[in-house]
Amino acid sequence: MKRITSILLISLLILTGCTAEHIEEEKEVVKKVYTKTIEASAYSNDLTLSGNVVPTQMVKLSFKIPGVVSNVLVNEGDVVKEGQPIATMEQGDYLIRVKASQAELEAARLQIETEIPAKTNQAKAQYELTKIKYDRVKALFEQGAVSQSQLDEISTKLIVDENTYNQAVDAKEVAETKLQMAEASLDLANANISDTTIYSPIDGVILQKIVASGETTSGGHPIVVIGEVNKVWAEIGVSDEYINALRIGQKSDVYIYGIDKTVEGIIDEIAFLADTKTRTFPVKILLNNPNGELKPGMITKVNLNLSNKEKMLIPLSSVLQLSTGSAVYVYSEETQTVSMRMIETGEIVKDKIEVIEGLELDEKIVIEGQFLLREGEQVVVEELIV
Repeated sequence: MKRITSILLISLLILTGCTAEHIEEEKEVVKKVYTKTIEASAYSNDLTLSGNVVPTQMVKLSFKIPGVVSNVLVNEGDVVKEGQPIATMEQGDYLIRVKASQAELEAARLQIETEIPAKTNQAKAQYELTKIKYDRVKALFEQGAVSQSQLDEISTKLIVDENTYNQAVDAKEVAETKLQMAEASLDLANANISDTTIYSPIDGVILQKIVASGETTSGGHPIVVIGEVNKVWAEIGVSDEYINALRIGQKSDVYIYGIDKTVEGIIDEIAFLADTKTRTFPVKILLNNPNGELKPGMITKVNLNLSNKEKMLIPLSSVLQLSTGSAVYVYSEETQTVSMRMIETGEIVKDKIEVIEGLELDEKIVIEGQFLLREGEQVVVEELIV
C-alpha cells in the first residue's frame, strides 16, 4: 500500500512539474508581427470620365434653294474630297427663270437704248420750239401787239411741253433702274442654276445621308452630314469641382472600348460655359486618327491627371475600424512593444489610405498580425516592404 502511495506521489510531482514548465513556456511566447516604416508616397490625383468620339469638324450640307433632288451621289461611310459633287437638283424651273430674266433684260436694254432716247429727243425738241414761240409772243405782248389770252395760251403750252420733257428724262432714270434690276434677276437665276449642285467643302466622310433622290427639299434643309475624321475629339463633361485643374495642351490617355486600345491625346478645347442640362463643362481631347479606326460615337474612358503631390499613405488593411474611429498599432523599437494610435484618414487610393493626422514619417506601424494584439504588448517584428 505504501509502495502504491509513493508511486502516485511521484507521478503527481512529475505531472505538476511538467504543467508548471508548460505554463512558463506559454508565458514566454511573443507574437510575431509585420511592420512598415511610414514614408511620403508620390501620389497622382487622376480623374477618369466616360465620353465619346466626335468629329473635329461636322458640316450639314444643304441646297440654298428649294426643289426636287435629282441625285444624291454619295452613301454613308463614303470618303469625299473638298470640291467633290455631293448631290444635284432638277434644273427645269430654274432654266425657265433664266430665260425669263434674259428676256426682261433684253427688253430693258431696248427701252433704254432706243425707245427712251427717241421720246426724250422728241420732247426736248418740242419744248425748245415752244420756248422760242413763247419768247416771241412775250416780246410782242410787251409791245402791245398781242393780247393777254394769246400770251396765256403759249405760256400754258410751254409748261406742258416742259413737263413732258422732264417726264422723258425721268423715264430714262426709271428705265436704267429696271435695267439694273433685270441684270440682278439674271444673275440670281444663273446663281440658282449653279446652286442646283452642292459640293463638299472639306475632306471627310459621309456620316449621315438624310435625303434620297427624288425627294423635295426646302432651301437650307440638310441633305448629308460630312465629318472631318483625320483628327477626332474625345468629348467629356467635367464638373465644376475639377474644371479649373485642366489646361489646354495637357496630355491625356484615352481608352477606346470599341477597338480595345489606349491612345494619347491632348486637351484641345475647354468650354467656359457649362452645359445647361448636365451642368458639366464640355472638354474635348484631340486624337490623331490617320487610319480612320476611331469612329464617331465610340465610347471612351478618359484619364486626366489633376495634380502630382506627396501624401502619407498606409496599407488599408493595417487600419482597425473602431466605434470611436480609425486606429493602427505603432511599434516602438525602444521598448519593442506596440501601442494603439487613433488616426484621421482621408482619400482611399487603391489598396492604401491617406493619413491626415495621427502619425509621423519614419514611425513603424503593424500591417499584419494587428488584430490579436493588446495595448503595450511586446512583439517580435519583421519589416515588410510594400
